[in-house]
Amino acid sequence: MIRVKKGFPLKKFTTIRIGGLAKFFIVAKTENDLIDAVAFAKKKKLPWYLVGDGSNLIVADRGYKGVIIQNKIEKFARQGREVSVGAGNNLLKFIFKLDRLGFAGMEKMAGIPGTVGGAIYGCAGAYGQEIKDVLVRVRVFDGQKFKLLTKKQCQFGYRESIFKKRKNWIITEATLKLGAGDRYQLLQTSRGIIKLRGQKYHRGLRCPGSFFKNIKLENVKPRALREKFLEKVDPAKIIYGKVPAGYLLDQIGARGMRQGKIRVAGHHGNLVYNPGGGKASEVVILSKRLKALVKNKFGIKIEEEVQYL
Repeated sequence: MIRVKKGFPLKKFTTIRIGGLAKFFIVAKTENDLIDAVAFAKKKKLPWYLVGDGSNLIVADRGYKGVIIQNKIEKFARQGREVSVGAGNNLLKFIFKLDRLGFAGMEKMAGIPGTVGGAIYGCAGAYGQEIKDVLVRVRVFDGQKFKLLTKKQCQFGYRESIFKKRKNWIITEATLKLGAGDRYQLLQTSRGIIKLRGQKYHRGLRCPGSFFKNIKLENVKPRALREKFLEKVDPAKIIYGKVPAGYLLDQIGARGMRQGKIRVAGHHGNLVYNPGGGKASEVVILSKRLKALVKNKFGIKIEEEVQYL
């Protein structure tokens, strides 16, 4: 039986602490809860939107005049080196669980905010690892029935997937196949990366994570544009075939910029945060300014990694 909350303040839910009221808010802990939540929205003739832990999300100041459904399906089962995991599992907790089991393949993704479902949705990755590398299949509810998708059918790209096009498809579960690793070494790797990420994401910082996507060089086309772009980039800054968006933003003086109450962190150009009292409209204006400055200096467009609602 689902519990429906009315007039839920989304700024208390999102990590950037921005957003108006959701007309309705439902937490789904099982697949049946999801079915009931979608049915509730249809009965009310309202739109619905699925969320995970509230990271990577900028909610409009006017709120959402529909049903917000939080996916909290936290199933976990293993068979050999295959793991079936509910999409609502917190990603960091899941990675630590894999580390303790000696399952390798996701240890370098420790510290990425959000849920397993959110990581699949955005094809998350870090330090040369991406969730698609270990993914076997995904269980999805399309609003009417459940179906299984292969990795190929998920149409993964750099921070892209079919789920960004099919907004009405809900990821409920995923099956992953992991490699073998030393339990101690895997934990050490994950803890070391969390410590490294802590230099960027300061404790208590109200932000949605990295704001803009890094630039994957093979996606910069035509070739002439890529070559012209590379003439302006320090080769030492190219990592795993990508140019960090933070580097480009630093070059245009993004650090410390502000729009109303919203600011860019003084220590990192790709961190947009809310020190308190910020609005989504201010985030949008600041984002447009930053994109225009990067386009003017480097001749390419940077895209938001965050999702607007």
